[in-house]
Amino acid sequence: MEDTGEALQDAFMQHDCMLHALSFLDVVTLLRKQVVSKHFKELCTKTITAKCGKDGPPPLTNETLRTAVREFCPIMYDPNFNKEVMEKIACKYGFPIDSWNVSQVTDISKLFCEGNRYFSSVENWNPSDIYKMNSVPYFNSYIGSWNTSNVTNMEAMFENAIDFNQDIGQWDVSNVETMNSIFRSAFAFNQDIGRWNVSNVKDMEGMFIYARRFNQDIGWWDVSNVKSMSAMFGSAVEFNQDIGRWNVSNVKDMDEMFYCAHRFDQDIGRWDVSNVESMNSVFYSTFEFNQDIGRWNVSNVKDMNEMFGSALKFNQDIGRWDVSNVESMISMFYDADEFNQDIGRWNVSNVKDMDEMFHGARRFNQDIGRWDVSNVESMNSMFHSAIAFNQDIGRWNVSNVTNMESMFENAIHFNQDIGRWDVSNVDLMKSMFCCTREFNQDIGSWNVSRVRDMTKMFAGALEFNKDIGNWDVSSVINMVSMFENAYEFNQDIGSWNVSCVEDMTKMFAGAVKFDQDLGRWDVSNVDLMKSMFCCAREFNQDIGPWNVSRVENMNEMFSSALEFNQDIGNWDVSSVIDMGRMFYLARKFNQDIRNWNVSNVRNMNEMFAYAITFHSDLSCWDVSHVLDKHDMLPEGFPENFHPRNL
Repeated sequence: MEDTGEALQDAFMQHDCMLHALSFLDVVTLLRKQVVSKHFKELCTKTITAKCGKDGPPPLTNETLRTAVREFCPIMYDPNFNKEVMEKIACKYGFPIDSWNVSQVTDISKLFCEGNRYFSSVENWNPSDIYKMNSVPYFNSYIGSWNTSNVTNMEAMFENAIDFNQDIGQWDVSNVETMNSIFRSAFAFNQDIGRWNVSNVKDMEGMFIYARRFNQDIGWWDVSNVKSMSAMFGSAVEFNQDIGRWNVSNVKDMDEMFYCAHRFDQDIGRWDVSNVESMNSVFYSTFEFNQDIGRWNVSNVKDMNEMFGSALKFNQDIGRWDVSNVESMISMFYDADEFNQDIGRWNVSNVKDMDEMFHGARRFNQDIGRWDVSNVESMNSMFHSAIAFNQDIGRWNVSNVTNMESMFENAIHFNQDIGRWDVSNVDLMKSMFCCTREFNQDIGSWNVSRVRDMTKMFAGALEFNKDIGNWDVSSVINMVSMFENAYEFNQDIGSWNVSCVEDMTKMFAGAVKFDQDLGRWDVSNVDLMKSMFCCAREFNQDIGPWNVSRVENMNEMFSSALEFNQDIGNWDVSSVIDMGRMFYLARKFNQDIRNWNVSNVRNMNEMFAYAITFHSDLSCWDVSHVLDKHDMLPEGFPENFHPRNL
């Protein structure tokens, strides 16, 4: 006992000596010494109290707390800060920061948000300059002792506080009503807050969005009053906790709730989502998610845009869902690689937009032929790259659809009879059957009178060769690459009214079998014919009557058109600027074009290169203005036929 008494006496003496020594230090130094150890913290705090007064600062209010944060925090980070100012602030608000009396504070929204960072130029410090943040670190001080029992608003409190990762698990948040974006972009935060009483919270929108490291058990939270969980775990890439017991019955908005929460894969199949109205992107890019949510009551949902977009593993039975109130399904299964479930009984009668609905859904091949799509207005890229899809949808009522751009593009196996479709309201058919390798159905009776763009409509449609000669294409402005690489196509379209078309670039490029009479076409509005018949190996029709007076580009127009040899000597090419490779490898072409007005041409590079038959007299042409005449003529071309100034 005697030894113990002596030891205690020694300890008290050391304690008193330490306090005496510390009394010679200024407040600034004492503040910095606090971090050495818990014991030092206690000693320094006592010393600072003695220096600053024992009554302590008054409780902070909503306004004074923000001022305190702005004034106090630089003390901990900048050694050059004015020491007198430091001491004054420390005495004014308390020390350390976790000892502040915030018991009367009700609003701490955006307190440590990037936009509210309190740091300024340290040598010329001015409270009005608080938004100039240069080299000062982000906030990461312990504030776990704060009394937050009266706080009602924590919106964006730590938004963009990228270094903050302190234990605040003991906070009393029982009166908080909004936690919107509280940890938004708090990249480092990963603390246990599972015991928080969030029973009064109504808004959790964006609560952990971009909180990249957060992965704590919050499964016991009472979220029964929450109405919005939009983007709650958006891009919280590590989060994967069991929240299946949550009562979400009051939630109306789940937009992007798990957006890019790459690892999330928990059973939430028992959730009551009957009040949810929007599920836009709720599981977008949840790479691991594949849970049974087939019993969800989604009868009030109106928006399912991108709901399972890039949900790479999701393949659960949701065929019994009541989607009768859904109005938009844009990209709903976009790149949902594994999804292939029977949803043929869905009531989609209220859906207006199905753009990209199955885009890239590589395995999807289910019967949806009985769907009522009568209200759908846009089907842009609906089955784009749905490489397995080949179902009978010929009975669909598409009479309200205005956009079918890329609808079946790269749907390589699709080959169903859709010839009875009413497409009379469609404006856009760009790339509609592009790269549909097997499609070859009769669509000759389609009313395409309103279509304005047919760019790449059959490009790469390797098998297509049906009669579409009666189509009314009088409204079409663009036919770029319309039949490019449509290897089998060789139908009579000579009666088409193409008078509004302005661009025919690559229209028949690579259409190796096409050889139909187009001589009556009115091409008077066409500006571009670049590569129009390039590699159209069989084409050899009389197009001499064409009015090409507006055309500016004929580059590669007949390049590798191996059979072409028609009289086009009367063409008005006075507007043409580019004739580069125009007859490159056109082996049979040998027509008299001496009367062409080539005064505006600037490029004749390889114009007749390898056109081995061509020997027409061009001596009346003056090519002095042409900038590129490299290898213009074929080998062996008679010198007396050479253009002037070649």
